[in-house]
Amino acid sequence: MTAWGALRARLPDLAAKLRVLQPTKLRVVVDGQVVYAALVVPEEGDLGAHSARFGGPSRLKVALSGLTEAWLLEYLALLEARFPGAREVELFGVWAGKPPRLEVIARVRPRSPSP
Repeated sequence: MTAWGALRARLPDLAAKLRVLQPTKLRVVVDGQVVYAALVVPEEGDLGAHSARFGGPSRLKVALSGLTEAWLLEYLALLEARFPGAREVELFGVWAGKPPRLEVIARVRPRSPSP
């Protein structure tokens, strides 16, 4: 399974974690390199308004409780298209401050071979 597939498999848990922690931004690190450092995490109310007006985030018709999952799935798909061979992916929640507070939302890495 790819790193992206592993993240997709955990999508409901990741979305729930985002809803609970409510980070203002999301930082994405692929194979040790920051690829997105200021991706603003939309609030569910904003996603609901967008869904009502435009028919959902990019073709995805979901109930309000699933909007965070749909948003996250869409961004993971975009990142997978840009970095298809990624072996390690980390998602960090970011909150304002000096320095900004970072908290791991998810981390997937290849397993080391057993001895």
